[in-house]
Amino acid sequence: ADNPGLTELPSFEDLRSLRVLDLRHTNIRNITSGTFNGLDDLTALDLKGCNISNLIRAGTFANKDLRFLSLAYNHIWMAEAGAFGKSLEHIWLTGNNLTCSVIEGVDGALPSGAGLYRRG
Repeated sequence: ADNPGLTELPSFEDLRSLRVLDLRHTNIRNITSGTFNGLDDLTALDLKGCNISNLIRAGTFANKDLRFLSLAYNHIWMAEAGAFGKSLEHIWLTGNNLTCSVIEGVDGALPSGAGLYRRG
């Protein structure tokens, strides 16, 4: 990764068996609910430090096998219910404009059984 010149994501249609995708430190900025559709085998996605600043819509990270997701150090301010799939085991949201009360106030924003770790 570490490609600040990358501002738009290419089509992933020919990469259906991709398991790990590292896009950290790019300038993608916008992620839509269909961005990662078709990546059914994806287990890990790193979008750390991409300057993502939009609302995370329902279904955006609902890939059936996605276990690890880093959205750390972006400018995300809200996530809709259903934004994250049920298979997620670890999600990093450090350094965003989110608060625990925002996430907890959106019923279903995190997968069932997921909790929030609060520091301090």
